[in-house]
Amino acid sequence: MYEFNGITMWSLQAIAIDFVIIIALFVSLKFIKGWVSNLHANDEITERDNFAFGISFAAGLVALAIVLTGVSSGAFAATLQQEALQMTAYGLLAIVLIKLGHFFQDKVALRKVSLHDEIVKGNATAAIIDFGHVVSVAIVIRSALFWVATEGWYGLPIVVAAFVIGSIALLLISQYRVQLFKRTNRSGDCLQQAIIDGNLAVGIRYAGFLIGSSLAITAASGIAPYVAENINASLVYWALSALVCVIVFIVLHLITIKIILSGCDISDEVNRQKNVGVATISAAISFAVGITMATLLGA
Repeated sequence: MYEFNGITMWSLQAIAIDFVIIIALFVSLKFIKGWVSNLHANDEITERDNFAFGISFAAGLVALAIVLTGVSSGAFAATLQQEALQMTAYGLLAIVLIKLGHFFQDKVALRKVSLHDEIVKGNATAAIIDFGHVVSVAIVIRSALFWVATEGWYGLPIVVAAFVIGSIALLLISQYRVQLFKRTNRSGDCLQQAIIDGNLAVGIRYAGFLIGSSLAITAASGIAPYVAENINASLVYWALSALVCVIVFIVLHLITIKIILSGCDISDEVNRQKNVGVATISAAISFAVGITMATLLGA
């Protein structure tokens, strides 16, 4: 069989099948987004020029792309038919998990505000928050896919279990930010009110912190040992590692931002003065700390 740099004609066929399925999943996301939102995507984007809806829809595309990098990694299945079935099943599972994680972030972490309603109104801050929720959930799913070493259908329930643990960690992070905002905001308003008021700086800082945290959770995939013979113990290792990574991320983020933005009252600049520049720097620091942890410690 013809082979070039380890790539055979058979593997090229498998890659072509995976590519077609991935494109189909991207296209289906448009219709799923419209159905879940009870809106027509084209009308919102082109007729109403709803900038917020565009950000939210883009978040879904980015999230799906992130997860599919985990789905498409690893060895091919034994047959082309099995490869197609597994790619389709894992791809659909990815969409379901993204939607579930997104739902819990919206309804549990920020239960006092309807991000969907705000996005329909064109609230860009709500859309940025939504972007942070969806992308952070996708990063956690991807890390679970890379961590689970069991190939084929047997790995599905383990991926779901690891995703649930990671989602709980994200909810704890969200609650940490909500409580921190309440404690440091001089006007006494809650974070949800800032979203309704359209404080873009708050949205950028929150979304950046959440994405950085999810990258830090990725580091757990390199720390927690995966033992196929003892899945329960492996999941416990995963949970403890994720918790440790989140704590380390918060500490490193706090130290880094205090050094880089020394002499700056960050909370006042973001919460009251709505300083987008400071918020963007804060989000960039969150991303930098998170991706550094993921690179140094992740699988």
